[in-house]
Amino acid sequence: MKAIELVCPGELKFRGLQELEKKYLQNINYYVKFSVKNFREIRHKEEGFVKEKEGTMFLQEIQPRDYVVVLDEKGKKMDSRRFAALLEEKISYHPGRLVFLIGGFAGFAPRVSARADLAISFSDMTFAHDLFRILFLEQVYRAMTIIHGVKYHR
Repeated sequence: MKAIELVCPGELKFRGLQELEKKYLQNINYYVKFSVKNFREIRHKEEGFVKEKEGTMFLQEIQPRDYVVVLDEKGKKMDSRRFAALLEEKISYHPGRLVFLIGGFAGFAPRVSARADLAISFSDMTFAHDLFRILFLEQVYRAMTIIHGVKYHR
């Protein structure tokens, strides 16, 4: 079974969101092996320092054969069906893992963006980190239902 991993700084802070994350992970794992890797959130007033420290942690999680997608406001926009097609293609044909990265408040270090194979934007709006994690998981689950012809996505 192919693997998808979400890598992001920090833990979910609210119990309700933790429960929602658990529900979506359970649903997604019915279709594909999916895991979340959290690393310690860097707290510092200098954004450049935060980007570099988090960048090192992101790059430590990436393997050479991984297909890396950064979730970034400057990325490509796509609807749910196109996102599902992307997941289906990478799960079916890419030899490594599919790895998604959610950046911290400072964004991604240039070396992380350079390593990415694709950047996706979910909206022109900015979302709270915890809420975006849940939104992303919901979209992955929606994509899995689209791929497998389950009625959830309508």
